[in-house]
Amino acid sequence: MTVEELDKRLREMNEVEQAYRGATQTRLKTYFSNDNPADAWIINSDKLMDDGEVISVHKHDRFVAFDRHRHDYLEMIFVYSGSIRQHIDGKDLTIKKGEIFLLDMNMEHSIYEAGQEDIAINILIKKEFFDSFFMKQVAYNDVISNFVVKAIYGKKDVKQYIYFQTSENKHIWDFMLQLLNEYYEQRNGMETAIRAYMLLIFNELFRSYEKHLSQSMVNAIDTSISSEIVNYINEHFKELSLTSMAKAFNYHPDYLGKIIKKMTGSSLTTLVKERKLDYAGYLLEHTQMPVSDVVAEIGYSNTSYFYKQFKKKFGATPDQIRKK
Repeated sequence: MTVEELDKRLREMNEVEQAYRGATQTRLKTYFSNDNPADAWIINSDKLMDDGEVISVHKHDRFVAFDRHRHDYLEMIFVYSGSIRQHIDGKDLTIKKGEIFLLDMNMEHSIYEAGQEDIAINILIKKEFFDSFFMKQVAYNDVISNFVVKAIYGKKDVKQYIYFQTSENKHIWDFMLQLLNEYYEQRNGMETAIRAYMLLIFNELFRSYEKHLSQSMVNAIDTSISSEIVNYINEHFKELSLTSMAKAFNYHPDYLGKIIKKMTGSSLTTLVKERKLDYAGYLLEHTQMPVSDVVAEIGYSNTSYFYKQFKKKFGATPDQIRKK
């Protein structure tokens, strides 16, 4: 399929646009959802994806508005032409040509009616798409992999989206056109090819994500990750290892170690040791617990090692601290 043929295909009215142009929200909900609750419209993947599909491509339906809703899948929106305007997180947001919007399944948004030239591609992604191979490829980038992990394993109160301003990124544009060609041509090996192009797209987003994200979003993501790590260490420092923490966060231990180092400048071992010694100092100053009990309370089994580390940090022995 040539670029011209693909362009013509995307600009044609599809069956949904023809049948539901100007349709009521009730009709839309019947088409896109398994049920029709009054307060939480959920667009269901089995209405749009075939059995066994973990990733699917759909052109965004124009000429109709979509009231506040969420999905039971992750959604990547790529704007091919014009723009797509939506209301999310209390504000209007316009996604322009060449830009990408990644939306978690728990995040609600509404979409204003798209016009004739407003053409966007919705890529529907089930959790199963993010297998171990994919996660290994993206593990070096904390922003996207943290987003994916939260989307897959997070609770329903985790709501997130990322807006990539990639209009000037030619690689993203080319990869997306190749992906669309594969989808519309339906050749043998299409699913493998689409998965490969998705990996290339994610990889390109990773390479210079700070360039494509607003500084406020980068700061918010970094702060969120950092605070989660620090809070978890503070709550579990007595018996904490990189393996147990990685399991709690659903991360690979090596990847989590890199995040902790990047966010705090220290290894988990160092952070845990510092937290233990600080807590020991607090107990020595504010309680009458014997030193041996303090050592046991903070999870140390070697008393002489504790004395050595404590004096190195505070410049005094536990007994001297207590006497003061």
